[in-house]
Amino acid sequence: MLGSVLKKLDNDQYSRKISFLGNASIGAHTRHIIELLKCTTDGYDQGTVDYINRARNLALETDHRMALGEIEQLLLIVNKQDKQMQLVTENTEGLLSKTVTTTYFREIVYNAEHAIHHLALIRVALRELNLDIVGENFGMAYSTIRYLSSLEEAQN
Repeated sequence: MLGSVLKKLDNDQYSRKISFLGNASIGAHTRHIIELLKCTTDGYDQGTVDYINRARNLALETDHRMALGEIEQLLLIVNKQDKQMQLVTENTEGLLSKTVTTTYFREIVYNAEHAIHHLALIRVALRELNLDIVGENFGMAYSTIRYLSSLEEAQN
């Protein structure tokens, strides 16, 4: 879904700061989606997911082809067996541990839901850029799509 959008943009559109998004760009949101998913896939072998201390590749914010390549690579490696993992947490007062138990599939679900949130923001950016290149469900949660569909069916 995101990859097909990136293919329709040039680097100027991709990296342009959007006032309605606090001067973030489509590229900034794309980078964030990519980097969080990479944390999950990269941490698989060690059994640890660390979103806090992730590497930040700012070139992903300005080079839409590089971002597209990263997305394509992630799609090739994301399908793994589920397993228990440790999620690194902030050092929060009152917590006895700096990690919590999670699973690979749980983190993939988190990443999908998190990406939808950022896709909704990308949709705002596309509107500001006057680019009508996404469908009406782009950036909408699956549950919302199903709910709206059920309302439509009930009216017919």
